[in-house]
Amino acid sequence: MNNFSIAPTPLLYFGPGAITHLPNLIERWGSRVLLITGKNSFTASPWQEKILAQLRSFQVFHVLHSGEPTVDQVNDLLLQLRTESFDCIVGIGGGSVLDMGKALSAMLTVNDTIENYLEGLPTYRPHPGSKIPFVAIPTTAGTGSEATKNAVISRYGENGYKRSLRHNNFIPNAAIIDPQLQVTCPPQVTATSGMDALTQLIESYFSPQANLFTDILAEKGIELAAQSLLKVYTDPQHIDSRTHMAMAAYLSGITLAHAGLGAVHGFASSIGGLYNATHGAICGCLLTRTLEINLQKMLKLPNQPYHHKIYRLAQILQPTDSLKNIEHAADSIVKIINDWAQQLNIPSLQMLGVEQAAIDKIARQTQIKNNPVPLDEAELRNILMTSW
Repeated sequence: MNNFSIAPTPLLYFGPGAITHLPNLIERWGSRVLLITGKNSFTASPWQEKILAQLRSFQVFHVLHSGEPTVDQVNDLLLQLRTESFDCIVGIGGGSVLDMGKALSAMLTVNDTIENYLEGLPTYRPHPGSKIPFVAIPTTAGTGSEATKNAVISRYGENGYKRSLRHNNFIPNAAIIDPQLQVTCPPQVTATSGMDALTQLIESYFSPQANLFTDILAEKGIELAAQSLLKVYTDPQHIDSRTHMAMAAYLSGITLAHAGLGAVHGFASSIGGLYNATHGAICGCLLTRTLEINLQKMLKLPNQPYHHKIYRLAQILQPTDSLKNIEHAADSIVKIINDWAQQLNIPSLQMLGVEQAAIDKIARQTQIKNNPVPLDEAELRNILMTSW
């Protein structure tokens, strides 16, 4: 049990029907609301009218957004919105919508462009932490953005990147997680989002920065995903499974914020800057092979806590398995994750548009800060090639 600290989490309303708390939440800050929703998911949803009806007593400025937020999209919206004033911002959608809401919440308080506050860029400077109060309402179970302090912003192309706008103050003031809003999530989005949440839970579980707090949450989140991900993919209306996956995704946001992520998300960052490919699909595609190589190297370590976690993960993923030894446990994990990826129709890197000629560049650019074991460039290339 190592020392650790716990960052704040949002005020949380969780469960079917939790969306009814939205008007009372907004009233804490005022009447002028910037509402950010998915362009297609919100307008096509059966709950759109119900939510807009709840907001009739407020002055609402509605922005429709699609795709993972880019530098240009954020800056364009800032130019449009800086002439307005808002008491709070409400984001309703997948992780990309929540990241856009989080970014606008922070950037509308400074007269500047967002690239000057993105970590790792030459122009980077720390954000002062000022923001407009933000309410996060996820309609997918994936990124856990409703629980984190960063917004991921992209710029695509040859010199593209994925970087974070980050500050402790950017944790949403409140999150409303209503699984009823997620029943209309398309099966493929359910699958890729769920694999993102599962990846985050597994990577934070094996992270060198993991601690007792994150381990407890990660184990429970993995258990919920193991019980529900395949079920909700085949039966989208199953509200108990939606509820389990919504909690798994929220827990994954907390664990990644406290323990960090490994090679899969390192790959996703590198690939996401070069190609406009869905983040969850990238994670789902690369999780099996990355886990396989990580586990092979972890088995060679004289590190009993890691060995214990390998046993625990195998038991959580498949409680009915009788494990012969640690090697059997590692093999079982890889087989189960691979089987799930196939049943969920997770695409290959090639299907996602990643060019084989770019693999060397991706391997060179990939950072694996919180991976449980070191991986050299040849090993990273091997993972990419076998996932292509």
